[in-house]
Amino acid sequence: MNTKELPLVFIAILFAASCKPKYDEVSPKVSAITEAVFASGSIEPKDAYILTSMSDGFITKSMVTENDKVKDGQLLFVLDNRQQNTQVAIAATNVTYAAINADAGSPQLLQIKAQIEAAAAKKSTDSVTLNRFERLYTTRSVSRQDVDNAKLAYESSTSSYNALRESYKAAANKVKQDLANSRAQLENVKAGNQFYNLLAIGNGKVYQIFKKQGDLVRKGEQVAQIGNPDSIVINLDIDEGSIAKVQAGQQVLVELNTRKNKSYEAHVSKIYPHFNESSQSYRVEARFTDEVPGLIPGTQLQANIVTGKKKNALLIPHVYVLAGNKVQVQKGKKIDTVNITTGIVSDEWIEVLSGVTAADKLVKLK
Repeated sequence: MNTKELPLVFIAILFAASCKPKYDEVSPKVSAITEAVFASGSIEPKDAYILTSMSDGFITKSMVTENDKVKDGQLLFVLDNRQQNTQVAIAATNVTYAAINADAGSPQLLQIKAQIEAAAAKKSTDSVTLNRFERLYTTRSVSRQDVDNAKLAYESSTSSYNALRESYKAAANKVKQDLANSRAQLENVKAGNQFYNLLAIGNGKVYQIFKKQGDLVRKGEQVAQIGNPDSIVINLDIDEGSIAKVQAGQQVLVELNTRKNKSYEAHVSKIYPHFNESSQSYRVEARFTDEVPGLIPGTQLQANIVTGKKKNALLIPHVYVLAGNKVQVQKGKKIDTVNITTGIVSDEWIEVLSGVTAADKLVKLK
């Protein structure tokens, strides 16, 4: 061998050694693991409702402020009802006039009664005249034409008399109906006054006030949010890929945005089957295990729903798992690719159910 070639061979060996892949190594460990589903959400009173105005008007009185406790039927807000009071006064006046017209001594009915009495008198006179002419006709003291004329007069007065009596009945019924309608209208406008007084529905707590004293409120506008302080719930949004792991009763660890670095325990109380297209998530409801004072509805939060726990699990880091649940195992000077079966998955660790043991050495490229 030419001694001049030795440095070149040595350099080639060094180059080959420098090109050899470098690996990180780890062995599976036996430890406890917790699997959790992350969710964001907010705190809301479950039995809350929005107090809505049923009429237009300015708020003349606001009886409550946020955090006040209220009782069922308690007056909370008063709206300006001067226009409504005017309508009530007009309706009351209409009732007064309708009652006068419906009275038996009303001018309208008395006029018809006078006409009936006159018609009755004429009918009586025409009846007497007809009878007299019929007797005279038997003695030929009057003509047949006279009798017929007397008969026509009697029939006409009888018809007028009957028509006036029917007219009286119709007029009496009409004024009675007018009175009933006026009273009903009065009750309706009086009932409308209730829409200017906004009352609490059940016992609760005032969480938000959207309109203050002096504000103009339109029909259908929101005035306040009221709810049961004992019904505070946690609303969570869960993605499609995780909802199958969530079950009622599971532990939930909650961190409020208003109280960072402090965790509160809760549990899953309800899973809603409906998928929300707008948020692209499922809704899950949870309740605090212990009472948490000072909760503010609408507070945003983050939560972890504990979906699995195991004390003595065989664990490997996430970064050592390849696509398709495969790992690389060092066996002597060889590296084999092995399929594994996984169990609980946490943020950093994956439980291995089969495929490797605690004695194996896993590798990955640096």
